[in-house]
This record gives sequence, structure tokens and C-alpha cells, in this order.
Amino acid sequence: MEISLTKKIKADPSFVFDWWTDLSPDDSKLVKPLKSRTVVSRSPGRILLRDEEEMYFKKMSFDVVVTLHRPDSWIAEYRGASATARSEYRLKSEMDNTTTLVYKSRIEPTGSLARLFSPIVKYFVKRVFAGEMEIFVDTLERDFANWQMNRPDEV
Repeated sequence: MEISLTKKIKADPSFVFDWWTDLSPDDSKLVKPLKSRTVVSRSPGRILLRDEEEMYFKKMSFDVVVTLHRPDSWIAEYRGASATARSEYRLKSEMDNTTTLVYKSRIEPTGSLARLFSPIVKYFVKRVFAGEMEIFVDTLERDFANWQMNRPDEV
């Protein structure tokens, strides 16, 4: 199953990259499917996570490897008993001081979950992902506006 989403974000690309890849346990407060997140390790180019999620009454655990490609992309690879996934994020700076985020994810269900992935389920999963994306973008834009208001004047 493949999911693609494109969002225009009212923030500059460096802020979007830093905000989106500042992964932490607090991320579980933003979206409902993510129940908990543990940062296992962090280095300049790679972050290892352990995510616990619940979607459609199914609890899932994933080991996640996030590979950072500064300044404009990163890849998250998920491995779990229910599914594996690879999500790619690409940023494009726009002339109006906004950023376009292109998100592409390929999800491969395993085991009993594989039977559930029909076109109808794909629609609902895409809806969940799109809803999460809206929450992330709204929060990011608010954080960017606050950051702009509170930063010292540039010399």
C-alpha cells in the first residue's frame, strides 16, 4: 500500500526540517495513534526510535530508523510484527517563503494484518495519516510564528 501527501507549510525549510526531525517522547501528545515514543539513540545523521501505536483497535510496536539528509529530506523505516514501512519526506523551498513537504510512504502489512489491507482500509489509513499531517503542520506553523515573534531582531 502506498500513500502520498503534499502539504504547503508557512515556515522556512530549515525550521521545518529541524522541527519535524526533533523526534521526542512528547510527539505522542500530538496524534492519537502514537501512544508512546522512546528515543533509543541519536546521532547527527540517524535517530533510532521505539514507537507504540494503536490504529483501528490494533496495538503495534515498531523499531524505527530515521536517516537524516540535511537540509531537505529524511527517511523513516519502520519494522514491526504487524507491518514494515518506509516513509520519505522531501522539502522544497518556495518563492513565497513557504515550504512544500512531499510525503511518500510504502506500507507492507505482515501476518494477519495483511488480510485487512483492502482498498477500503487503505482509504481509512490514508485519512488517519492525512489527519496526523494536518495536526503536525498546524502545530509547526504556530511554533514558527511564535519563534519569529520571540527571536531577537536580526542585525
